[in-house]
Parts: sequence; structure tokens; C-alpha cells
Amino acid sequence: MTRRIFMPLFMGSAMGLMMLVMAHRQLTSVDTMGFIALGIFVGIHLGVALLALALPVWAATRRPAVHRFLKRIHRPNLHNVGLMLIGAILAAFTMHTWIHGGLV
Repeated sequence: MTRRIFMPLFMGSAMGLMMLVMAHRQLTSVDTMGFIALGIFVGIHLGVALLALALPVWAATRRPAVHRFLKRIHRPNLHNVGLMLIGAILAAFTMHTWIHGGLV
């Protein structure tokens, strides 16, 4: 397995387990930490998405050096996103069935 396949699967599995813990805490009402963690998780992802949309537009119009830097960095494609989702689903499914002892 190459790094190009392994890294998205690994990152997706880590995010899947993190979401499973946050959702489980929220559903079982163990404490308010689940809601806070879920809010922070969603908020950070929204902030990164807004930054990912605004930064290239700003760089293309104002700063050529930043524009050249942005052309060299990693931009996830559909293949990476798919691998991350597969990793997240497999990790969450495996952990859930292991903890609860079955599919129910």
C-alpha cells in the first residue's frame, strides 16, 4: 500500500473515530462536552472551507507570491476524499461493532 493510499485512509479512520466518540457522547448525554466538541469540529471545518475559498481568490488578485505557493501545496481531489470517507466508515463500523458486540 502506497503513501498516496495509506495516508487518506489513516486520516479518514482517525476522523471517523473522533466523530463516533463525539456523536456517542451527544446521543447518550454523558455531558455537554460532546456538544462542545462537535461544535468545535464543525466550526473548524467551516472555517477551513471558507479560508480555502477566500485565500485563492485573494492570492490571485493581490499577491503573486502567495498564488505561486498555493499552486504547489496539496489540494485534495475526489480520490482522496473518497479514501478518507472509506477509512472513516470502516473505522467507525469496526469500533462500533467491537464495543457493542454486534451490528445492533
